[in-house]
Amino acid sequence: MSVVNAVEWVPLESSVFTAVAYRGVARQLYLRFQGGNVYCYFACPRSVYEALLAAESKGRYFAQQIRNGFHCERVHGENHADSRPVRDSRDGCTAERLRQSILLAKARTMQRRDLAHAASVQS
Repeated sequence: MSVVNAVEWVPLESSVFTAVAYRGVARQLYLRFQGGNVYCYFACPRSVYEALLAAESKGRYFAQQIRNGFHCERVHGENHADSRPVRDSRDGCTAERLRQSILLAKARTMQRRDLAHAASVQS
């Protein structure tokens, strides 16, 4: 029996998720998305799980507190022809963090270049 079938799912009223589960001993948060994919978020404190349950907007709470805050892995789901493409289950969250880091590095490089140009113009 897989972990996805062994955890106790709590149904959610959300346009993003259908259910959530939490494994306290392992500190793993499981989210079942509307499309059927299930993602596990690792090293997730119980307080995050409880806050998600209490949040007025589960999707907003997820976007602000969970999505890029924890390593995640897709643990269940299929790539149907009518659904969005499936990302690599091991690298979904990591890829997004990497993309954001690259954008930040580019912005900092441009800022340094602009400052250097402004200093050379003033001298």
